Amino acid sequence: MSFNYKKVKGIIVPALILGLVSFADTALAQTKTPQTQPPQQQQQATTDISDADIKQFVDASTRLLAVQKEGEKVMLTILQEEKLEVEKFNQLAQAHQQQKLNEAGATPEELAAFNKAAERIIALQPEMEKNMEQAIQKDGMTVDKYEQIMLAYQQNPTLQARVKKMMGQQ
Repeated sequence: MSFNYKKVKGIIVPALILGLVSFADTALAQTKTPQTQPPQQQQQATTDISDADIKQFVDASTRLLAVQKEGEKVMLTILQEEKLEVEKFNQLAQAHQQQKLNEAGATPEELAAFNKAAERIIALQPEMEKNMEQAIQKDGMTVDKYEQIMLAYQQNPTLQARVKKMMGQQ
């Protein structure tokens, strides 16, 4: 099972990482848009998730945040080494996604720094994905189960309350 980083990042990855890796969508699988379930199915999905599953989900999410923070540090270091501000990188990444990089108003030096930083950040993706998979699977949870709970969490206030309650008990 291949870990789909973009499916998970919506919850666990802050805006910096979103901006830094968002332009790399051609290198990663596209995020699947969550489908809205009828309320009865949402309730069924929530009751199918045990407290043990929620505990594993919370623990995995905590580990994922640590992995994300480490990745963020590495990406910030890359930008500093390439002498490129985060805001400028994000602006150029957005222009790149829209295929308007030449219209972004960047200097040739900024474009060169962006390209070099982007290549280095893309090269980090396999290692980050591996670390995220390991963070999820450490206590026996599968990536599929994590993604299932995350989808339910995004759609169901009852499950959100259960997860928040479990987080408060840690």
